[in-house]
Order: sequence, then structure tokens, then C-alpha cells
Amino acid sequence: MSSVTGMLAGTVFVALAATNVVVMMEAHLPLRNSTTRDRLIAAHRVGGYLFVIMFCIMAYSMSQKLTGLGITGHLPTYLVFHIVLVLVLAPLLSLKILMARRYKQSHSSLKAIGVLIFLVSFVLVAIPALSESLRSANPGSLGSRLAAGLVVAACLIQCALALTKSMNSRVSRKTLRVPEIPTPATPLSERESEKSLITLLLTQVEQQTHDTRTLRFKILNERRLCAKPGQFLTLQWAVNGQRVPGSYTISSSPTHEDYVEITAKRMENGRVSAFLNEGAKPGLEVEASGPYGRFYFDETYHKSIVLIAGGSGITPMMSMLSYMDDLKLMNPVTLLYCVRTDEDIIFQNELVRLGKSLPNFKYEVCLSRPGPTWSGHSGRLTEEFVSQHVTDLDSPTFFLCGPKGFMDNAHQILSSLGIHEDRILQESFGEGKPSTESFSGEGRTVERVVFIHSDKVCQAPAGSTLLELAEKNGVQIPYGCRLGLCGTCSTRVLSGTVQMDVEDGLTTEQKNAGYVLPCVSRVKGTVVVAA
Repeated sequence: MSSVTGMLAGTVFVALAATNVVVMMEAHLPLRNSTTRDRLIAAHRVGGYLFVIMFCIMAYSMSQKLTGLGITGHLPTYLVFHIVLVLVLAPLLSLKILMARRYKQSHSSLKAIGVLIFLVSFVLVAIPALSESLRSANPGSLGSRLAAGLVVAACLIQCALALTKSMNSRVSRKTLRVPEIPTPATPLSERESEKSLITLLLTQVEQQTHDTRTLRFKILNERRLCAKPGQFLTLQWAVNGQRVPGSYTISSSPTHEDYVEITAKRMENGRVSAFLNEGAKPGLEVEASGPYGRFYFDETYHKSIVLIAGGSGITPMMSMLSYMDDLKLMNPVTLLYCVRTDEDIIFQNELVRLGKSLPNFKYEVCLSRPGPTWSGHSGRLTEEFVSQHVTDLDSPTFFLCGPKGFMDNAHQILSSLGIHEDRILQESFGEGKPSTESFSGEGRTVERVVFIHSDKVCQAPAGSTLLELAEKNGVQIPYGCRLGLCGTCSTRVLSGTVQMDVEDGLTTEQKNAGYVLPCVSRVKGTVVVAA
């Protein structure tokens, strides 16, 4: 391999290492949608294979070069350094491949190893190449000029990138004066669902427990329902002559394209859940939008999962399990299901069937109020119960769903067991509860909302939400569930005070950056909104 060819090969080698690091970081951004992430992961995999192939070729070329030199005494310093770098890079590559296959959830470790591989690759190519060029090449030779040009180009590119990043950062701070984070990515299916409602026809009702029913709806539209296991629909119910929105998780497998099922547990003071458990009969038609939600199972990303459900929080878990059963997936999955009594176990027969059908599925039911004939686990969710039935705590993704108190306890238990936040996904369950604060106009200052991007200043009627005010004044804010769950309408508040009824549709980063959910937000005083 000539010196020029070797330098070109080395440049491509280092470029591949850098590209793989960038692609890996882009693929694991928290708000990256699954389709783009899958493509980036595939590109990263192809780049990794090319990198390993080039490494083997370059290592073989170096060994042939050393053999041809016929050195009998001590090796030159630069060759010794070159060999040491190759011996360091080989186990790093092996470790990276092993972790990428076995421990995909260890994003931080994989990124660190990827960056280290890039640095070693750069040194492996740059220092010996420059040393050899400066030692043997004539000052005006092509090799010398190429080496100098590559170094200068690399420095200029790094300076340009650093300068651009600095300028962008300054502009962001001057204009927004708040931490900049990316707006949540809305999948294409969600954007389409905002424009096109689905018409559903109730065809079958199955009683699950004394206060829970599963309702099967036939999809009347020609539009295909593209849902992911764990997502939910927002349905427009007609209850006592009034239009009442209600969001329910799809409890059936999304592989079924001609029907969809939801499972409704009667909630205290729940108008919709009471209607579904008492008044809903076959023949009922209802319009739905969606699917929505970032709480879903992705088999290409979640290679091992643990489902922790409380009460009716089993419904998204059942969609995931049925989906895995339909596709005959081999992903290891553990379900820990907590309910009050054995009469409250939803999908009891289906869980028994799935226990026999799914080879890598195991589940445990824990009752907080067990009867005299109960022989299983009893009590509440504890650290000991989780540790006993989840033997591998390092690789699974944990899905939590249930009442707020249950999920707070489960989240605290997982944190105490050392589970990192990026491996815990959760979604609260049940009908949204409005704020208990009175929003009557008595004794309060007049609310004024400035929609700064739309250049509109509006007076907010008492009790109205930001989304309602925007709609009345022609300000476009995309929305989904209108219950503060899906996060589609998240919008930044630049100044002023806003009170939200619920915050489930926002990530921690969004909350820290000043995002609110207009569909469940009410203003206090003067508020400036980035809409």
C-alpha cells in the first residue's frame, strides 16, 4: 500500500469512526421518533461493519509492512506506538460489538466507547502518518502536501463547528433567554390523526371483572390504524346529550387492522367509565382520534422488558403482550401485576394463555387484600418483590402504568435498585381530574395572553384553557387528546404564570425549559406564549 493510498485509507477510517459516533448519538436522542431511530441504527450498524473491515485490512497491511522491513534490532518508536494503538483498538472494538448486541440499553457506556474508538483511530492514523511523512518525504512532495493539507483542513473544520455552535448558543440565549431544547417530535401518524377522525362501531362487549369491561370496535374508515402497542385513542363520547372526550389505551394487539379494543374500569366520579360499564351497547358509534403517546413497546429497541402494572394499568401491557404473541417475538418479558383482590385481576384467563404461548414470558400477581384461599404473593409492591422476580436489572426497559401513587412507589423502588431514568417509561392511567382551584373571575386580576408568534393579544375568559383561547382567536396549536396526556400541544411559556391540571404529557426537560400543555393550562395575570 503506497503512502498516498495509506493516507487516504486512514482518512476514510477516521471519518467512519467519527460518523458512527455522530449517528449513534443522533439515534438515541430522547425525542427521536422510532422510524428515524431505526434508520439511524441501521446506518450505524453498516458503518460499524465497514469500520471493522477496514481495521482488519489496515492491520494486515501493517503486519506485511513490518515483515518486509526485516528489522532485527529495536523497532522505531513510531512503529511501537502504532502497534500499541492497534492492540488497544482491537479489544475496544470487541467490547463495543458485545455491548451493542447484549446490552443495548447502556447508551452512556456505548457512547463513551464509541468516542474512545474514534480518538484511538485518529491517533492511530494521524501520528504515525505525520511522523512518516515528515521523516521520509521531501518538503515539496505530494505526500507531505497531502498530510499538511489534511491537518489544516481538520483544524479549520473543528474551528468552524465550534464557532457556529457558539454563535447559535448566543443567539438562542439573547432571543429566548431560556434553556433551548428540541420541541417534541410528533410522529406522522399523530399529525394525520389530527385531521382525520376514525369512526368506530361497537360490536362486542366482554365483562372482565365486576367493574371492568372490554369493548371491541370495528373500524369503519378506510384509513388504516397505525398504532404501536401501548398507545391510546381519544374518543368523543355522547354522555347524557353532552360531548365528553375520554382517552383510553388500546388493549388489543395493533396487528389487527379491522378492529380495536379498549378496556374500561369504572372510576369513582368517572362519567365516561360509568357510561362504558353500564350504558354502552353494541351498535354504538363513536369518533376517535389518534393513536397518541410515547409510551409503547418497540421490539427493535426494547430487547428485554419488565412490565409493572397496577389495577387498570394492565391494559397497555396487554396490548404489548398480545402484540408479541401475534408476531411470535422471543424478547424476554416479565410482568408484575398488583391489584387489591383476586376478583380485580383483569385479563386473568388471557394471562394464563399467554403464559403458555410466549416462551420467554413470566408473570406474578400480587394482591394487597388477599382472600383466605389465595396462595400467591400478597402485600404491596416492594423492592424485595421486584428483586425476587427480576433477576436481570441491567438490560431491561421498565414500563410502569397504574395510579399515580402506585407509579411513584414503583419509580422510587427502581431508582433505589440503580435503574437509570432512561430505562424507565411510565404513563398514568385513569380519567383526567380537573384542578380543585376555583377559576371564577371574582377577586382576580384580568388574564391577558400574548401569542407572540401570531402577534395577538387576547383577554382570557375565566376558567378557559390556553388551547380554547388560541382556537377562539385563530392561533394554531396542534393538539391530540385534549387531556394533557399525549404531549402533542406542548408549547413554551416565555413569561408569566400558568397552572396545569395535569403534567403527564411533558418530559422533565420540557418542564424545566418552560413548556406547558395548553389543553389543560389556565393563566394567571399576563402570560407570553411562543405560539
